[in-house]
Amino acid sequence: MIDRRLAMELDGLEGFPEPKLSLEQYETPGEIVRVLLSIADREFGLECSRVLDLGAGTGRIGIGAALAGACEVTCVEVDSKAVEVARRNVKRAGVEDRVEVVEADVRDFEPEDQYDVTIMNPPFGAQRRGADRPFVEVALEASSGVVSLHRAGTEEFWKRRARELGATCDAIGVVRFPIPAMYPHHRSRIRHVDAVVLVFKKVD
Repeated sequence: MIDRRLAMELDGLEGFPEPKLSLEQYETPGEIVRVLLSIADREFGLECSRVLDLGAGTGRIGIGAALAGACEVTCVEVDSKAVEVARRNVKRAGVEDRVEVVEADVRDFEPEDQYDVTIMNPPFGAQRRGADRPFVEVALEASSGVVSLHRAGTEEFWKRRARELGATCDAIGVVRFPIPAMYPHHRSRIRHVDAVVLVFKKVD
């Protein structure tokens, strides 16, 4: 069931041990994961589905998908320390029979089969412009549809890019993403940025 209890369980998982600014590593709050999962379930159906999470971090989205009914989940993450945490979180959540954590750069990831949906929170591109682009491109190669979180204001770009990739893109809604003071340049204890939930669907 995709409810607030699931969000609370995800919030209780282990976080990044050494967050890397270059990778824009921030934990996705359980409530935002719940929103992404609810949209994925409505648009594509999560029960007994095959789910991909690119840039999985500590595994919250993938674990949440398994708890919401997905039968097979692949989490892809480039940071080895985050991979270790994700694997511990998978065991802690009791979903190791359904969730695999793969250490790989998204640009090098080559799935053996197609997934039903990719659910992800890629980097917004604050540190490196366009950092989220390979995530969407690989996701659309690997799955029938994508539910993804991006910086608000990029909707029109993604609609154009989706057409180039043979897909549609719909902006579903905006969430407030909390940015805690994790890095030296942060001056506020916490600030919020607007993030838009985008749904991509391949065109037959």
